[in-house]
Amino acid sequence: MAKLMISLPDGFVQEVDRRARAEHRSRSELIREALRAHLAPRGRRDAWRASLAPLRALEHLWVGQWDSTDVIRYYRDRRRGRQDRR
Repeated sequence: MAKLMISLPDGFVQEVDRRARAEHRSRSELIREALRAHLAPRGRRDAWRASLAPLRALEHLWVGQWDSTDVIRYYRDRRRGRQDRR
């Protein structure tokens, strides 16, 4: 595998590192994936964006509208009945 040396602004590197940590990946892995997506044939990138569009629309509707913990508790209690679990 070849190694490259590139120059990036410090703030950009910090953002790359934050994103990589959040996704439990290395900086190199994140940059490789970004370059693959950028260099992919145009039709392939457009197809990916079109596939994600419905999910992005739903994301805007759901963010902040419900608490997943409440949903889990609801189904847990419904299945087992409310009882002290300590």
